[in-house]
Amino acid sequence: MTNIQYKVDDMTGAPMDVKQWVDTEDPGVDSTVLPPGTYVKVSGNLRSFQNHRSVVAFGVRPLEDMNEITSHMLEVVQAHMMLGNPQSQFSAGGGAKVVPTSRQDTGSKGVGYAGATDMVNNGLSANQNQVLSLIRGCPEPQGISIQDLKQRLGGTSLLVIKQAVEFLSNEGHIFSTIDEDHYKSTDSDD
Repeated sequence: MTNIQYKVDDMTGAPMDVKQWVDTEDPGVDSTVLPPGTYVKVSGNLRSFQNHRSVVAFGVRPLEDMNEITSHMLEVVQAHMMLGNPQSQFSAGGGAKVVPTSRQDTGSKGVGYAGATDMVNNGLSANQNQVLSLIRGCPEPQGISIQDLKQRLGGTSLLVIKQAVEFLSNEGHIFSTIDEDHYKSTDSDD
């Protein structure tokens, strides 16, 4: 096991340190070091320590389509505008208004999950946002199971839930824990 370190400028501030751990003994793992000046897509966990941002990456790949740069810059501008305009509230299904709140995981059993909190216009579909919100709100160390998601999203079909989970996993928002049926958010505090 070794790590590859990069300095990446994501156009949100100063360049960030990105560390990717790779298993050098596994022949199926690509441990190619990308040359400086390469445009990349990084999937991982953003960390902040003593006002220094860094990313622990579980995926670094070169961009195949330069439109991804334009898309990223638009997402940065949108995030800045959304964070700078706190009076706008987004509506979730059923006419309820969603107000950004901080999530507190109590660790106690039987507590309801956050549901529609932390939902913003982030490019995900409504189903993907609902699934991600429930996974983020799960206080259990093993994460939430697909069956639990199905139970909490009563009217949503199992196929739609599995498709959302697969998409969120492929995009680096969630990861499987104890088996391929339990998932946790990559930005969870555990």
